[in-house]
Amino acid sequence: MKYYHLLLVVLFASSVFAQNENPRDVPEAVQKSFSRKFPRAENIQWDKVGDNYKADCFYKERGTYAEFTPEGEWVITITDLDLKTLYPPVQKYLDENFKKDKVIFAEKAEKADKQNYYYVQVEQKNDETKEKYIAELFFDKTGNIDQVKLPEGVDEMTVVGIDDPNTETPAAVIDSWQKRFPKSEDIIWTKKNNPSDSIDYNYIGSFTFRDLPTVAEFLPNGKWIETRVQYKEKELYAAVVKYIEENHWNDDYIIGEKVTRADRKDYYYVKLERIEKGQFRPYVFELFFNKSGQIQKVKRPEELVSQYLLTVDVPPLVGKKFKGRFSSASDVTWERETGKWIASFTFRDLPTTAEFTDSAEWVVTVSELDIKDLYAPVQRNLDENYSDYKVIYAEKATRKDRNDHYYVELVAKKKNLTPHKLGLFFDKTGRLKEEE
Repeated sequence: MKYYHLLLVVLFASSVFAQNENPRDVPEAVQKSFSRKFPRAENIQWDKVGDNYKADCFYKERGTYAEFTPEGEWVITITDLDLKTLYPPVQKYLDENFKKDKVIFAEKAEKADKQNYYYVQVEQKNDETKEKYIAELFFDKTGNIDQVKLPEGVDEMTVVGIDDPNTETPAAVIDSWQKRFPKSEDIIWTKKNNPSDSIDYNYIGSFTFRDLPTVAEFLPNGKWIETRVQYKEKELYAAVVKYIEENHWNDDYIIGEKVTRADRKDYYYVKLERIEKGQFRPYVFELFFNKSGQIQKVKRPEELVSQYLLTVDVPPLVGKKFKGRFSSASDVTWERETGKWIASFTFRDLPTTAEFTDSAEWVVTVSELDIKDLYAPVQRNLDENYSDYKVIYAEKATRKDRNDHYYVELVAKKKNLTPHKLGLFFDKTGRLKEEE
């Protein structure tokens, strides 16, 4: 790769490789192309490099070098970098391999052929002569070390990442990543053990794609495995957002991802935290949704499991039996008691509960009734015998053992009437069973 850097062209000064150029002699196509790419650039100085034209300037408070062909086609931009905010993979490499040395200069090069790179100068000291010298480091656009230049007479050094090929991300992986995620930025590569006997590692790239934090995993041969894209809470799939708002409205949103997989088993992942008084650490919830946005799995603290049961916690046989009996149920929540599972939900517009055994046998269904539409025999009994009371609640219980019944709560219309409140049970024919 052909490398350029600002020190060679001597930013804002005449270069031994270039000649000063009067702006009036710079082709109009070059000046227009420069203005479009670098609006409001300052301290512009034009020079000529071979047949091309280069501009040294300040752009967005950075020393900048830009080169164009005589026809105005952009060739390369080199930007002076802040040493405190270097590209993370480059900074990581320097911290691990040049932590005793002083970084004195760094820049980023963006090229029309997309062969971007980073250039860093490091001041080192000869262990024998104690003399200082400059080592020049070149990194590719992913932050991997690509080349090291030392002054003449300085012994060659072993360079991690060049002399040790095991630290590099395979070219097939890089190529696959670039084709799948063109124009990505800020790539960091890591690897993890592959569970198979034939492959050592999978390679994981973390980067920004279309302004979203993204992670992609590949096999060594470049085959894509999965992609995880982070979203803000309100930008997630609508069904997922609705579930969070209804069930975790008071919890803190930590991360939400859409996971797209090569095996087409796509899903959504959400992590939430709940801070409660007296807790040293927050409660953590991990939610897994299918690609349709339906909750499939929940991971949460063991101490909250009994307080916060979900459809996904219910044994498959119980869930299947429930679905078969109440296919149109909505707003379903579950409770767990010894030997049984109790569902609370809305069915045919009525608040309803249903009880099942651990072996998925249905036991009883209790539906809240509209007090204006009571079972006629029950209503006649109330009119004849409890006219001084009004109905405030009514429900119907349908049981597997066929001991169905109605339950009605009454409250006295007069303050001095005793008892002030009654709870009455009626059998399925509307006859009074007992009084509480």
